[in-house]
Amino acid sequence: MMPRLVRFRDAPAYLGMDRNRFNSEVRPFLTRIPIGKQGLAFDRLELDAWVEDYVSRNGRRPKA
Repeated sequence: MMPRLVRFRDAPAYLGMDRNRFNSEVRPFLTRIPIGKQGLAFDRLELDAWVEDYVSRNGRRPKA
């Protein structure tokens, strides 16, 4: 079972990208969820929704 919240340090790897790209292209569109005094997480379903949107706009079918 996958956790619903993905910590900030793990979110870029979850999406398969580096931290700089995550911070510039993805993070501004996500709800930030504080965990404890310094922790930060994101909803995994929001991360998945971002990927779905990205693929629908940028994905290409392979040539047959």
